[in-house]
Amino acid sequence: YHFRKFSNDGQFLICFSRNCQNLIVYRHSCLSYCSKGIDCDNQDEFPIKGQKFEGHFSQLYSLNLACRSELICKDFFLVTDCNYYGIFATATTPDSDPPARRGAIPNIPSMEKITFYLVRLADGTIMDERKFHNDFIHLAHNAGIFMYDDFVSILSVRHQSIHILQIRKAGMFVDVQT
Repeated sequence: YHFRKFSNDGQFLICFSRNCQNLIVYRHSCLSYCSKGIDCDNQDEFPIKGQKFEGHFSQLYSLNLACRSELICKDFFLVTDCNYYGIFATATTPDSDPPARRGAIPNIPSMEKITFYLVRLADGTIMDERKFHNDFIHLAHNAGIFMYDDFVSILSVRHQSIHILQIRKAGMFVDVQT
């Protein structure tokens, strides 16, 4: 697994499968342990379950986000202020010498497809998705995407535009302005 990070409230541990196709979400489960001996420093008394990852985390779900030539961008993850939704991205490998397209700046790499998913973190339901075709957006470390309150701005480098979306409480991306 690729461990990404905890959600802002610490409830969910966000991970990606080794092949970068699946989103895997864990919830922290408290380990209860009681020692009956006087020597509490003895490491041998700690239960085997507490020494394993599964003793501290339980998997909530595994969700296949990427298909075919797409991969989950493991350096990209945003969570809404209410910690209810997570935004994840999948993309194809950038083409460094793409064909010329109307409205696109020449000599800028292009990704055939970039998809943003709005996922309800509690149960893994994909609420909405937004696709960009033949574009280039800096996904690594959220460089081309910014979130403020319930607004998300996405910078399209290849088309020199900024897409502003609003995340509605019902779990939808709504176009505000480009």
